[in-house]
Amino acid sequence: MIFREILKQSALSSASLLALSALATAAHAQDNDAQDIVVTAQFRSTNLQDTPLAITAMTGEQLSERSFGNIADVGKAAPSVTLRLGSSGYGKSTQAYIRGIGQSDFNFALEPAVGFYVDDVYHASLFGTSFDLLDLERVEILRGPQGTLFGKNSIGGAVRLISQKPQDSFGASVGGTYGSYDRIDLRGMLNVPLVADKLALRVSFASKERNGYVDRVDFACAYPALAGNLTPTVSNHGNSCKLGTLGGESVRAGRAALRWTPSPNIEVNVAAEIIRDNSEGAADSLIYVNTAAAALVNHNNNRLIPAFGIPFDQRFIVDPYVTFASYDSKFLGRAVPAVNTVHSESYSGDISWTLAEGVQFKSITAYQTFSGRFTQNANNAPLPVALTDNLAGFDQFTQEFRLVGTSFNDMLDWATGVFYFEGDSSLGGGAYLAASNIAFDQNDSTHATNRSAFAHGTLHLTEQFSVTAGLRYTKESKTYRFDRVNVPSGTSFFAGGPFTSPKSEMERVDYKLGMDYQLTSDVMVYGQFSTGFKGGGINPRPFTPATAVPFGPETLNAYEIGLKSDLFDRLVRLNLAAYHSDYSNLQLSANGYDINGVPSIVVANAGSARINGLEAELEIRPARGLQIDMSGSYTDFKIKDLGAAAGVSGGPSLASKAPGSPEWKYNAGIQYRADLGNGGTLTPRFDVYYQSKVFNEWTNNPRAVQEGYAVANARLGYNAPDDEWYAAVSVTNLFDQFYYVNKFIQSGSYIFTGQPSRPREWAVTVGRRF
Repeated sequence: MIFREILKQSALSSASLLALSALATAAHAQDNDAQDIVVTAQFRSTNLQDTPLAITAMTGEQLSERSFGNIADVGKAAPSVTLRLGSSGYGKSTQAYIRGIGQSDFNFALEPAVGFYVDDVYHASLFGTSFDLLDLERVEILRGPQGTLFGKNSIGGAVRLISQKPQDSFGASVGGTYGSYDRIDLRGMLNVPLVADKLALRVSFASKERNGYVDRVDFACAYPALAGNLTPTVSNHGNSCKLGTLGGESVRAGRAALRWTPSPNIEVNVAAEIIRDNSEGAADSLIYVNTAAAALVNHNNNRLIPAFGIPFDQRFIVDPYVTFASYDSKFLGRAVPAVNTVHSESYSGDISWTLAEGVQFKSITAYQTFSGRFTQNANNAPLPVALTDNLAGFDQFTQEFRLVGTSFNDMLDWATGVFYFEGDSSLGGGAYLAASNIAFDQNDSTHATNRSAFAHGTLHLTEQFSVTAGLRYTKESKTYRFDRVNVPSGTSFFAGGPFTSPKSEMERVDYKLGMDYQLTSDVMVYGQFSTGFKGGGINPRPFTPATAVPFGPETLNAYEIGLKSDLFDRLVRLNLAAYHSDYSNLQLSANGYDINGVPSIVVANAGSARINGLEAELEIRPARGLQIDMSGSYTDFKIKDLGAAAGVSGGPSLASKAPGSPEWKYNAGIQYRADLGNGGTLTPRFDVYYQSKVFNEWTNNPRAVQEGYAVANARLGYNAPDDEWYAAVSVTNLFDQFYYVNKFIQSGSYIFTGQPSRPREWAVTVGRRF
């Protein structure tokens, strides 16, 4: 019934499906445009339609056709998936949710719930995951726990970015984009065979510049009659009191890859990538102020109003694309830049060696280092209730050995291996909290390790029927050293100097059992049971040593059935999945203040939930050059029990819905590639993306809810007859739909801020392939 509703709301009736059989006959003589995508989700190359997993895969060409610019955009086209860029308080991170399970907080004391992989290299922190789509072959999004093959923190699923490898023939491309907010993008690629059939080099680069879309305005300059004793920091010239903007981008990225094949049995790939992202602060604006609560804080603090003659109230809310945020607070005695940066370097080496027929050994070695700074005015006002400055750094080393093979006359496909991870992070800067009269600088650090071993196999009992089983053992640990300095004297806040928290450690076994049956050569059904976990951690923001305590992992038991099909002579591709998940030991936080007015934030494992869901993906090619693609999902998340956390002040209620994931989500796109003969091809495309209401935190506060909305994009692409020159005109957010990407409750639930959506934007792209 729910699938019927998905198809109904996607404007496809059962009668339409039956009518496609007639289209199949009419189009039989035409060349088939259906695209087969090869994926490696099971550590071997398989056709997407022959892989018994819920996967959304998109090629680099498909990403361009949809005007996707970063990994967060890709989530729009996948059912049960939400990928969104983090707010100003969480830095350069992608908040990922799959099938209701995710993580929004970047802090290194916590763990992601969706695994990010770039060329099979695991990225262990949310910080630094705002990946640009640089020279990609494809993106794979695996839905559901991937605990046996991918292991660590893939409880919701995994997002895999696969780069283009160097090729044995010369190739090059260069392209530029100009658009709204003085957007200037440059991209290029050069592929050079250095030694014929032995050694090839591929170099790619990207540059992105775009002005911010939220104006920072000096409140005292713009509204002197309401500003009390505040003094302007800029002069009013030509009715402009603008200090700057938020949401602007300034990014440079480069990648070099070398592919060496010394013999037919050995392939070595090494790669280095450098990113310098010096963007300004993330877009942020004030949504709502509980004036009664704010007045109480102002009174208790007894300094805001006497010092400046102005209370903190609704007067700072004018327009979602205007903020009066000051990052230079005389009241707090602090000044920080409005920035959101990340500098990263990644180095990896991949060795594949065919030991014997049907047996391959693979080694993946990688080192990554990330550093960045991001700042936030918590209430987006000239008088910051809280001003935070985060200097984040992260280094990680990973090593994986795999042995993949086929045995018993191709009856058994198997894979086994070991994985090692070691990571160190640092978090400097500080927080300055006016409401509690607390200020401190910090120099925190973490150390984490993970060791695991896995085995996975698929036994083909007949040509149609196969059984799959997998097992993974994991042992990991984490320590956190808290170091707070410049704490005001006379407070109990972190008295006693630096200390190291108790260690968070765990051992766990995950497993998977599944079976699939090929009903016909183009129709497969499958079912599986799998488990996964999200690693434990340490309470990331304690205000006293007593609350710097570890918590355990979240765990998931998931049941799934699915269908993969190519119908009507491959004119229709329909994939369906239904799942039930038992979600335990949820990591929840309760926020508030203790009896002395000191903030109290505690993260603990509390209660359980169950998740039911349905997913559908549909692609129709009714005529040559015409493609219609749709997807839809339904996610029913319900907390069953909160255990000891039930009724905790600031904690969730029993009726809570999970944050980050809409109940309903649809997208639909249509494109037509018109052959102009000697004039090349012209391809118009239109996409619409819809999601229902989204809660942004566990308490389900109605002021932190984003109501459902739909966004449309349009693109007109052109390719020259020789496929060398290309151009495109695109418009994102075509109907200028306003919404908040995310919302956040600040400072004891009386301040609500949010990241406003990007407005309608246009872009023109021109490029040349060689």
